[in-house]
Amino acid sequence: MKKYLTMFLIMLILSGCVEKEILDDVNLITSTGFDLVEEDKIKGSAVINTYIKDQPVNDYVITGESKLSRDILDNMQKKSPDPLVLGKIEIVVFGEQLANKGISDLVDTLQRDAAIGERLLLAVSKGEAQSVLESKFENQGASNFISNLILHNKLNRDLPRTNLHLFLYQFYSKGQDPYLPYIKKNEQTGGVAIDGLALFDDKKVVGSISNDQLLFFKVLADQYTKGVYTLDLPENNNSAGIKSIASSRKLRVISLEPLKVEVKVKIEGYIQEYTGKRITPEVIKEVEQVFEQKMKNEINSLFTYFKELKIDPVGIGDQIRSQSREFTIENWRERIPELTVDIKPDVIISESGVIE
Repeated sequence: MKKYLTMFLIMLILSGCVEKEILDDVNLITSTGFDLVEEDKIKGSAVINTYIKDQPVNDYVITGESKLSRDILDNMQKKSPDPLVLGKIEIVVFGEQLANKGISDLVDTLQRDAAIGERLLLAVSKGEAQSVLESKFENQGASNFISNLILHNKLNRDLPRTNLHLFLYQFYSKGQDPYLPYIKKNEQTGGVAIDGLALFDDKKVVGSISNDQLLFFKVLADQYTKGVYTLDLPENNNSAGIKSIASSRKLRVISLEPLKVEVKVKIEGYIQEYTGKRITPEVIKEVEQVFEQKMKNEINSLFTYFKELKIDPVGIGDQIRSQSREFTIENWRERIPELTVDIKPDVIISESGVIE
């Protein structure tokens, strides 16, 4: 009994030694942005929320510049009336110019900060990150709006999963390259929207995927999608909206010399909307065949693009290594261009939606 009492007293004393931060006495940073302002200088933008009773959330932005990422927050502190704290940060946005040069040092700084969780969202902005964070977000504030924008499109649409933890895993992996969502500010309306994916080779952006290609990429990268795709049917000049409810992908190594793999992609869904008069079995069959051919063409186009850039955002290298002990991952990037991928699509339309 004395042993447990002693342990309790020690814990009580130690808890009193922990540095406390009263919320009313600090400024909680909810989102940040980083932009390249000179060849060797970075500008950081921190969004701070202010709350007034019965009033919408109000954002204000504090900026700081430095050649070292670790000094940016210190420079921001000099402009803040209260201490800046990163404990509530939800998203970090990297400006396009900075992302094209490289963000590995900044990401390394983020992962070393104990106040930042692994589920922190990351994104690349078209244009300056500060401009995106200063957009019009109605009553939500920048952090809530952009975070919800990414999470909603990840869970219910075609955006693949991304966060700090996944980015770091892909970054340090020798058999996969990272990717992050692109977000773009509409200069006319002031709003912000998803604008495809930024593709990295090692530490910098080298390519991109458009919104129209996201569904096909997510099938490869996530093996599951709830996306919607509009399909043109050439036989009757109608269109069908396909809602995917499940998908899977299986990869099989055919040979290492020459390097060849088979990728089976299966999507099950239903026709959510159809411009024709009636959805018949013949229409469903046509939709399946046209969608299979579309998938094959689009996925082949993606792999051709990846081979040109010598990148592997899908993680083919990791999967080949898991199936073959003879495969050498160290020279995978140099072997990417010689990869042959045989796509085997399978589309099953299980329902025709509520229209029928």
